Amino acid sequence: MGRLKKVKLNLLRHTFNGFYQLCYHLVGPKPRRVVFATMRNTKLADNLKYLYAEFDHADDDYELKVLCFHYDRTLLSKLGFVWASMRALYYLATAQLFIIDDYFFPLYAIQKHDDNIVIQLWHAIGSLKKFGLSLPSANRSIIKPHTNYDWVFINAEADKPAYTEAFDLPADHVLALGEPMIDGLMTMRHHDHERPKRLFYAPTYRAGGAKRVAGYIQAFIKASQALNGEWELYISVHPYLKLPALAANLPANVHLFQDAERVKNLLPKVDVFVTDYSSLSLNFSYFERPILLFTPDYAQYAKHCGFYVDYYQYLGAPHFKTASQVIAAVNQQVPTLDLSYVQQLKQRTFPQQDGHNSRRVFDFVTQLL
Repeated sequence: MGRLKKVKLNLLRHTFNGFYQLCYHLVGPKPRRVVFATMRNTKLADNLKYLYAEFDHADDDYELKVLCFHYDRTLLSKLGFVWASMRALYYLATAQLFIIDDYFFPLYAIQKHDDNIVIQLWHAIGSLKKFGLSLPSANRSIIKPHTNYDWVFINAEADKPAYTEAFDLPADHVLALGEPMIDGLMTMRHHDHERPKRLFYAPTYRAGGAKRVAGYIQAFIKASQALNGEWELYISVHPYLKLPALAANLPANVHLFQDAERVKNLLPKVDVFVTDYSSLSLNFSYFERPILLFTPDYAQYAKHCGFYVDYYQYLGAPHFKTASQVIAAVNQQVPTLDLSYVQQLKQRTFPQQDGHNSRRVFDFVTQLL
């Protein structure tokens, strides 16, 4: 890490912590103020959205605040990040509950007070690829990430070891009450196969790998033109990446987008799902439809990021190194593919399918007030 970057991070740490302490001592936590905050979307989505609805519909006098900022590493986004961070620190200092769903840098730069309770819902289910403090890069950070969480909620008891490691929390503060967003998944129904069919490709985020991901997307679009019959191709770009220049002049059947809400709405309508290391494969398993893996950099990814599980064995999905191999599999293998691997993945992923995850989380966190 360069000297200038170290100076910048230390300056941010002192500035952010000083501002947080000032707000805390001048104002302090307001009774029943609950703040929902994210830096991955411009609106509440997934877990935040469903838990917010529980608070909003409650017959009680909660003061609800929403802070949404989409950080995508552009220059404009970096400038907006400082302002968004200062707002977040003010509301953290004055909240009883501060609820997030992802990495949240300003939170890690402060010495938090115990009566500002932080809830981490996380934005993904399961424990496939390593994240948080499980990543080797976390130990090299000037500001230690994923600190100051009080409670974390997960979908399954089997995932607890991964989350306690990733967030450096005692096991009794990582609770498998179910992820709120799974309630929405349970209300969705398989759509009958329509024409044209839908192929959904969701490459995951790689730190410093934006150009590489753009190359994979471009190769996938090119290869997809060899699909047999009529297909619509949907490609979801990770929220922390800029929409690549290749978004222009796309074939008419290709839809490139960056919208978490659209992703979830698409899942029940998709005929085939393709990813590399995204946990969306777990969400999609609920619909018991084909999952394929396009993993051209598997060895590199496993070395630098790693997995909590034997990735290929755990998913059991067909995996390919080139986009053309994926498309060939869609044409030749998918029509007669044995989906028992998807059904087994579904059973492991969704131990609770009663549709009451949001209520369970709501009941627990409101007891903290």
